[in-house]
Amino acid sequence: MALGFSACGALIIGFNQWAQVDGRRLVVLRVAGVVPLALVMMAFLPWPHAAMFYAVAAMMGLGLAYSDMLLFDAAAAHGGRLTALYVPIKMLVGFMLWVVADPVSVWPLWLEPWRGAAVAAGFVLCGGALLSLRRIDASWEALTAVLPVALLLAVGDVVAKDALEPVGQGPAWQEVCGRAVVFLLTTSLSGALLMAVAGVRFRPHRGEVVKGVLLGLILLPSLCLFLVTLAWAPNPGYVAAISMLSALWLALWGYFRRGEHNNWWAGLAMIAGALVVGLAGR
Repeated sequence: MALGFSACGALIIGFNQWAQVDGRRLVVLRVAGVVPLALVMMAFLPWPHAAMFYAVAAMMGLGLAYSDMLLFDAAAAHGGRLTALYVPIKMLVGFMLWVVADPVSVWPLWLEPWRGAAVAAGFVLCGGALLSLRRIDASWEALTAVLPVALLLAVGDVVAKDALEPVGQGPAWQEVCGRAVVFLLTTSLSGALLMAVAGVRFRPHRGEVVKGVLLGLILLPSLCLFLVTLAWAPNPGYVAAISMLSALWLALWGYFRRGEHNNWWAGLAMIAGALVVGLAGR
């Protein structure tokens, strides 16, 4: 599932390299695609009952809207491949935050030290490979642009994983999927509201609306897959390690479409690292 999301993540990360729409506008316009699709999906899935769930999702929507705005603008300015640099930072921060929140989750790594060593080696392989993959054209400006995105999304992963835990409202898979859809709908609406309160006023032309709707239609099922994966993973850092392959898919796209040169040994190392984390961290 995390491997599948890595392909979706590449599409999301690189979207605004093609669309070239202001990040704040995309945060608002994507709601036009998210809301109708979410309402259709919610007709077949159980809704969360706890008011706190909606309050937490709304609060997270504010932070995630800001991070998405930064991500979209970074993609437009630096390209999708460089923007993917936020993933290794998010991976490490998310892993450590979940260890603090749920220390029992890493107990199997203590009981079987080889697994802990394998996970650590996989993290090093993934992070080192991504740095090598982009070394020919990365800049401190790009790294600085994605650092706050990584920190905000790492916190978002931890909060979402906790919020999506099944509480016995129905079959576990249906409940987690339903909670994921409602979580995304709530965060999208609160994020759009934040942009409105912040004074983002514009009269979008037809092309911007179409691109915003298209992003929303891509975003909702993709992030549902991510959230369901996150809910079932022992640690959000494992999901981030495997979804780091988004950078490799973007590098392949750049090679075949624009003739960009890349370090393919780094790509193989990234695949190996992701597989090690996925298998050893189960």
